[in-house]
Amino acid sequence: MASALTLGSLGGFITYFEYHGIGSQEGIMRRGERQPYVSITFDDGPSPKHTSKILDILKEKNVKATFFVVGKNVEKYPEIARRIALEGHDIANHTYSHKELVRSTRKTIIKELTKTDEAIKRATNTTPDLFRPPRGMYSSVTRKLVVEMGYKIILWSVSSVDWRQTSPIWILNRIKRYARMGSIILFHDGGALLKGEGGQRINTVRALPLVIDYLQSQDLQIVPVSKLMRITSADSLDKNYDFSEEELAENPGGSR
Repeated sequence: MASALTLGSLGGFITYFEYHGIGSQEGIMRRGERQPYVSITFDDGPSPKHTSKILDILKEKNVKATFFVVGKNVEKYPEIARRIALEGHDIANHTYSHKELVRSTRKTIIKELTKTDEAIKRATNTTPDLFRPPRGMYSSVTRKLVVEMGYKIILWSVSSVDWRQTSPIWILNRIKRYARMGSIILFHDGGALLKGEGGQRINTVRALPLVIDYLQSQDLQIVPVSKLMRITSADSLDKNYDFSEEELAENPGGSR
């Protein structure tokens, strides 16, 4: 089964698909087990405009998250990447240039991931083993190569759709509607619709404390993806979870 996610583009909209249960799922994690844990993730940073504000909120709330960073941005803002790691958050690979990998050559894929790893290593003295493809898009060739390179591919089960610049209350209500035990929740702390950075994420910043308070009020513990993986048994990481028709129709899409 597949669900459409629509992205803005010059001259119109391009529709992408996130697949569930088609082809091998080896090495892919979309959610944890149905236990009282969730993960909050951020894509496309680090951003000098928004990431530090997000880190301030996470620190105040004593919450650890996972940041899927773009290598170019890490090179521009190494001090922010360093802070992500020093404050105990996961820092993970999201390619060097936010390049879509579906039609990319093996050489390009290796270069995109390796250059990002090198940037993260220089900034934080750590090497990531988690990877999220831009827009959640991958081919069977991409998946196989990324797994061979030693990464676990992390997608999501709930998108905040914050790239639409919707209001904080709209974002909160979406999380209330879809988040449940084991959810991996997608936000963005950087990026832009038509370029690599400069997007407006202030509503993400404003929504974040509301979302954290709500999740905790539901007795859900917020943990980074690395911990969610440890909680989730190895046998279930590659399981094809059953999604409701409502989830498939609306929820998984929404990355940019």
